[in-house]
Amino acid sequence: MGYDKMKKSSVIHLSLIAGFFLSLSLTGCAPVTLSSEPAGASVYIKDNDHLLGKTPLRVNLVANAKELVVRKSGYFSKTVVVSPIDPESINVQLVKREKVLLLSNPEGAELAVEGVGRVGRTPYRIDYDKPWRTFEVSAPGYASRSFTLPEDPEGDIMVDLNREDTVLVTSNPHNAEVFTASGQPLGTTPLAVPAEETRQLELRKEGYYSKSFEIDKDTSSPFMVEMEREPIVIVYSEPAGAEVVHRGVSLGRTPFRQLVKDDMDIELKLNRYETKNITIAPDSPREVNVELNPMPYVTIRSKPAGAELYRSGGIEFLGTTPVEVLVDRDTAFEMHKDGYDIKPFTLSSQSKKEVVVPLKEAVGILEKVVLIDSTPSGAKVYRPGGAEFIGKTPLEQHVRGERTFELQLDGFKTKIVTVAPDSADSVVFALAKDESARNVTVSDPLLNTPSSF
Repeated sequence: MGYDKMKKSSVIHLSLIAGFFLSLSLTGCAPVTLSSEPAGASVYIKDNDHLLGKTPLRVNLVANAKELVVRKSGYFSKTVVVSPIDPESINVQLVKREKVLLLSNPEGAELAVEGVGRVGRTPYRIDYDKPWRTFEVSAPGYASRSFTLPEDPEGDIMVDLNREDTVLVTSNPHNAEVFTASGQPLGTTPLAVPAEETRQLELRKEGYYSKSFEIDKDTSSPFMVEMEREPIVIVYSEPAGAEVVHRGVSLGRTPFRQLVKDDMDIELKLNRYETKNITIAPDSPREVNVELNPMPYVTIRSKPAGAELYRSGGIEFLGTTPVEVLVDRDTAFEMHKDGYDIKPFTLSSQSKKEVVVPLKEAVGILEKVVLIDSTPSGAKVYRPGGAEFIGKTPLEQHVRGERTFELQLDGFKTKIVTVAPDSADSVVFALAKDESARNVTVSDPLLNTPSSF
């Protein structure tokens, strides 16, 4: 008996459900209110683009679901699927259309507009404020395609291009020449090469080893070919035009191009610049830049101008001021001018590029020539400290003030002597034997005096 009651209850329940759907089919609709944020969006039937109205909109639906499109100017459109079993109210949130990208497959396709020309490459930001709607989309190795933008995109827009029977050959580095196996030139990379059948090709570029490769219709496009650089090094110098010397042999001038298979030591030489030694090797950068250092030339001026400039000791005349001289080590000079005291001074490689030497007027002192001699004669005469060789005794010297010299002779002790304007016309200095200096050769010492300027 309980089972019969349960069966009877189930039949009644199913009858009610059937009655509901029968009622729905008789009335022909189920109402759904479609709203949007922001309001006032247009609602279309997606299949036939039929306009139903603007949100908020009451939509009457039959049993089947429908695809509706909600559109509003300045916003991404949105597709909504509604059915009779949905809630009575549906709200659609629209996203403001601030940025839309035109994409392509493959990426980097060129975009052109009729009457305007090339406007860019994908990915390309679409400006809906511009009147451009139709683009010619092209890429090497692919069939070009004319594409018109939708007025109401739902997001970024993708354009698929169909590949032609070609392979886009690219190379690293770019702009390599492409040749057939028989040596016929086809163009430079990147280059779309027909690939209906297997092809043997070769890439060539100055400074790189040639590279052979094969393509066919199944080769992926683009096809990248890596080229290996020849060990060629180009040496530049600043300033340019330096002589390039290797093992004493002049090879040319900068900029200098050399194939380097082993480490190579070279010298860069340029007048008035210091010689620079460098080593180039197969793994050196392709371009080597060398900055040459100017030699330490100094312009010597006198106050007043027009003084005679000598090496210390007054033996080597260098010119009348202003005079430019090379000072690559500590060097002693003398400046002579009638009516002025002789001015000794020292310069070094760290001296300023221009030096002004003040002269002092002579007061009641006349220049005198003194003959300096030694016993025995033939002693070498230096500035004090052996800084600079002046000559050998007997030696005449112009003396306008006290002058100090150093006398050196093999087998004798070094002697420091002084002469002055009141000295005799000829002065002879006796040298003492140096028993400890037997068989020792006295060489000219290097200049080593402090700088005065």
